[in-house]
Amino acid sequence: MIELLTQFFASPVMAEALWPSLLIALVTASMSVMVMAHRLSFLTVGVSHASLAGLGLAVTLALPLLPTATLFSLLVALLLAVMPKREGVSEDAGTGILFAGSMALGVVLISGADASQVDLFALLFGNILTVSPADLHWLYLLGGAILLVLLTAARAWWSIAFDAVTAEASGLPVAPLRLLLYGLVGLTVILCVKLAGIVLTAGLMILPAACAWGWGRSLRSLWWIAVMVSLVGTMLGLILSYAYEWPSGATVVLTLCSLFLISWSLKQLMRQLR
Repeated sequence: MIELLTQFFASPVMAEALWPSLLIALVTASMSVMVMAHRLSFLTVGVSHASLAGLGLAVTLALPLLPTATLFSLLVALLLAVMPKREGVSEDAGTGILFAGSMALGVVLISGADASQVDLFALLFGNILTVSPADLHWLYLLGGAILLVLLTAARAWWSIAFDAVTAEASGLPVAPLRLLLYGLVGLTVILCVKLAGIVLTAGLMILPAACAWGWGRSLRSLWWIAVMVSLVGTMLGLILSYAYEWPSGATVVLTLCSLFLISWSLKQLMRQLR
């Protein structure tokens, strides 16, 4: 085990992938608490899959990959936030419509691209080991911006999640804050694409808070537990992917799923003992 860890940290490829992976783990864990509190799990799935259209546009028009996908995902998330529910389009239905349409557009665009232009497996399932210097700068910029906004608005979002009427009566701008939250979900999705890809991104944005939900009793405690789970799961996933040559994103998500099962089992055992 010690030899494996020594080799892992000595590997130049893993050393370059480690810090962006931990940044993604920190940001997604922080956002996962709000995703769970506001019941936005399906939105996360929808926006992550819809981002394929943004990636397809970037490939087709020879635009920067992550910035183009970021703008597209932000647009999709904001459309879902303002979609008029009173006209018979619920949030779930709107997510499904944009999810299906955007992903279909992405498949059509990417199918016409040269195989050398795009690594489809990396787009769908992630590959943090191939992050370029330009991608790295974009990840740090985007991650820092998300954390800054989250730090500023977390308390307000927490209040809205559990009692929006009281929050609005107390003077909080509920509608703009919800719009901001949806937009931040869209940005976080793109942050995850390099690590977990389009298909597995939802796991990074749901599992940390799902592990913490049975143990935390406040926003701060939930956040601490979610962050620790995400960091530990990401580190263990990267080590396992290095040891067995498994895909990094899938291994990280599988590790987080295992931690969730352990957390859930311990909680059930404690309830039985009581």
